Amino acid sequence: MIPNVVRGGRMAGLMNYLVGPGRANEHENQRLIAGDDRVTFAYAPGVELSKYDAFEIAEILDAPRKLHGTSVVKPVYAKDEETGAFLKDQNGKKIRTGSKDAHVWHCSLAVEAGYGSVPDEQWAKIAGSFVEKMGFIDPDGAKSSRWVAVHHGASKNGNDHIHLVVSMVREDGTKAHTHNDFHRAQVACRELEVEYGLPRLESQEHGQGLAGEKPAERARADRNHMALSDKFELQRRLRAALATANSAEEYLRHAQDHGVHIAPSFKPGSNTEVRGYRVSFGHSATDGKAVWYAPSKIDRTLGWPDINQRFGAQGKAAADAYLVSLHSANSPAMKTRTKGHALSVAQLERMMSHKTGPDTLANIYARLSLQWERNHPGTLHQLSMSYARATQGMGNARYAARLNQRFAAGNGRGWVAVAKQAGRLGRLMLENSLRTDRPRFTAGVDRLINDAESIVRAEMRKIEQEQSHTAPARGLAGTGQGTTPRDTGYER
Repeated sequence: MIPNVVRGGRMAGLMNYLVGPGRANEHENQRLIAGDDRVTFAYAPGVELSKYDAFEIAEILDAPRKLHGTSVVKPVYAKDEETGAFLKDQNGKKIRTGSKDAHVWHCSLAVEAGYGSVPDEQWAKIAGSFVEKMGFIDPDGAKSSRWVAVHHGASKNGNDHIHLVVSMVREDGTKAHTHNDFHRAQVACRELEVEYGLPRLESQEHGQGLAGEKPAERARADRNHMALSDKFELQRRLRAALATANSAEEYLRHAQDHGVHIAPSFKPGSNTEVRGYRVSFGHSATDGKAVWYAPSKIDRTLGWPDINQRFGAQGKAAADAYLVSLHSANSPAMKTRTKGHALSVAQLERMMSHKTGPDTLANIYARLSLQWERNHPGTLHQLSMSYARATQGMGNARYAARLNQRFAAGNGRGWVAVAKQAGRLGRLMLENSLRTDRPRFTAGVDRLINDAESIVRAEMRKIEQEQSHTAPARGLAGTGQGTTPRDTGYER
């Protein structure tokens, strides 16, 4: 179960959002499922809420704060505009610049999309147990905080979830305890997973995971009319670059060809010793400032030490030197033209030797997603993400070289061959090990592979129709020699 904790100062605004249509019109049948007795007495659980109901519930929740005049604030600290890291003074302490209202505690609880939906009755029990574990309920009543749980169906990513809204001013006017609430929310979720038989996260079962999406990132993607927020689109393109690169330096160059801006991150006190790198799509017409990410924070396998480890020590000096040369402006413009590349020899060797692991398939499906799904990521992107989560753990070169020659046919036949082989290897992986170790993972991936095979068949039909009208092009796919734009280029 996934908790996401936010603190703010607009009780009515939050309740209005929860019963509204949502950022992508994903909210439906917005209903109260549990809460403080004062709320559930006025509004029966299970009944769809209106905007008027939302404001009334907000008034009930906020009554103790208004009655006692208690002020609840949280500190605001200075951050580096470029990296987002907290700035610190000479003593190593964060620099406080002010404070903001924080009397509203908001937490969403979600189960993974592959698990399905949870009945309202069970969500109500989970919500009640959760607020008790967080210490917001006092058996005697005086030290209790008023709260509600709202359910409005699946999120845009398909996760069934509820929203908990808690007043940080208790009945007696004192402030609720919020110290270390992010960690405590995680601990409470792990306990509830056991108590209610909910699936554990891949990151908890195997000690690793991928970054989540923040509301501000989703809002930025919506403003730019993008299906994926920058964080997930960057991961897709960086993994696609891994699928086609034969060295760390080539990986950087291919990522740039995919429209990714790259800048070095140096060790403290140096402008030549590389410790990592930053990535961004640059600023768009609607957002005047670029947002930079550390790749290791998006997907831990994309950190610079891991990238160098993938390709071995040979070539590291050249890769570091090239990275040092990439002095980028703080706010570069977003690229609109991009270029793709053929699959790397090393990736082909792994596929042909059946030594392919989830990481390699994650890279290949990311490249296939860019090839065929473009700006509408779907099944292939989901397969890439699924295998990427599974990673968060030289073969027949002559035959691999023959497969590489298939790209010379042009018109995408090479990528069809790669997709078919990836599907076969994915099924072998499911049967041999993953089905026993990760049954929930394999159930979702099995369905996605079926969908991917349908995409491959449809793509093959397109190719055959095109070739019946035009002569086949010559040249290597990904090089720009005799290939169609559909093979190599796409627009953000």
